[in-house]
Amino acid sequence: MAGKAHRFLVWAAGVLAAGAAVAAFSSERWLAERADDSDMLRLRAAFAECAKKVVAPAENVSMVLESYPDGTAKSRITAARAMIFSDSSYIWAEKIRLEQFDATGTNRTARLDAENCLVDRATKTGWVDGNADMLYGDATVKGRGIYFSLTREFIKIFSQSEIRTKGGKINPGRLIKK
Repeated sequence: MAGKAHRFLVWAAGVLAAGAAVAAFSSERWLAERADDSDMLRLRAAFAECAKKVVAPAENVSMVLESYPDGTAKSRITAARAMIFSDSSYIWAEKIRLEQFDATGTNRTARLDAENCLVDRATKTGWVDGNADMLYGDATVKGRGIYFSLTREFIKIFSQSEIRTKGGKINPGRLIKK
C-alpha cells in the first residue's frame, strides 16, 4: 500500500508542477509583448540618427555582445564597418554577422547576416534597416526591416518576410476536411 501512496504523491506533485507551469504562461501577456513595437520604433529612429553621424567607422570589427557567466561568448557581432557611439550604448554597423553560441562557445545556435544594423548593447536588441537573413536550427528566415532581441531570443520581420524549414513534413490530405 505504501508503494501506491508514494506513486500517487509523485503523480500529484507532477500534476501540480505542470499546472503551475501552465499557469505561469500567459498567452495574453505573450501576445501583448509581441504587439508592442515601442522598442523597435526607438531603435529605428536611433538607426536613422546614428547613420547621419557615422564618420570614419572602424573596419573589420568583431566584438562580444553578451557572455555566459564563465566568460564564454554567447553572442558576437562582426562587421565590415562599424562605429561605437561613446555617448550611448549603440553600435552602428554595415555588412554584419551576428552569431549566438551554446554554453561551450563552440557550437553556433543562430546566425544573422544583414546589410546594416543598429545594436543597443544595454538592452541586447537591434534594428536591421535593410535586408537580412537568419539561420536558426533548420529554419532560414529572410526579410527587410527586422527587430531582434537576443535576451528574449525573438525576431520580428516587418517587410518581405520569407521563412523556410528543412525536414518539416506536411500531409496535404490532413488539411482537407472530408
